[in-house]
Amino acid sequence: MRTVIFDLDGTLVDTAKDITASINFVRSECYGLPPLEKSRVVDLMNRPGLNLAYEFYGVERYEERAKIIFEEHYANQCLQNATQFDGVAAMLERLEAAGIKMFVATNAPTETSKIILEKNSIAHFFEDIVGADRVKNPKPHPEIIEKIVGARDRDLCWMVGDSPKDMIAANKAKIGSIFAGWGVASDILCEEHVGFKAQKPSEVIDYILNN
Repeated sequence: MRTVIFDLDGTLVDTAKDITASINFVRSECYGLPPLEKSRVVDLMNRPGLNLAYEFYGVERYEERAKIIFEEHYANQCLQNATQFDGVAAMLERLEAAGIKMFVATNAPTETSKIILEKNSIAHFFEDIVGADRVKNPKPHPEIIEKIVGARDRDLCWMVGDSPKDMIAANKAKIGSIFAGWGVASDILCEEHVGFKAQKPSEVIDYILNN
């Protein structure tokens, strides 16, 4: 049975404006730091190997107070601007009609991810939504993919995402990788990790149904 695992932010839904707003709220509220541009936040989030606590807040590890403030702020902020990319709903409908099982694997919290997907009326397409809070190691570590794939035939599993972290995690888990060229992180693509590059969601349908 074919299985497709989707990243959320920048792949299914454009959440960059809201994530940036919540990060900047924490920067101001907790650390007295000036705001970051949205393009800078997107770039940092999608580059493997960075300590994001340091990049965003100038600390070595996420502090509990900052985490709580971010989550409380983002729980409301995530409903303000997040919208699905053109063609996403049609892609999910076609894949579902073809009997393909679909999941979400995101480095964002599970509950806010569900809220975003429900707001965009696409949560019902997914068998499960697995956020970083449900694993020990977020992407690019393959743990989140392994949790979903389990004993499935890996030759019939694909990860669709707009970030090098998604592609690296897919390769480490030994499943196919499809780069979402319509996403927000396409300018920092790690070409060597990509199995197929889809310029629009409809190309994901064609690729999956023909492999």
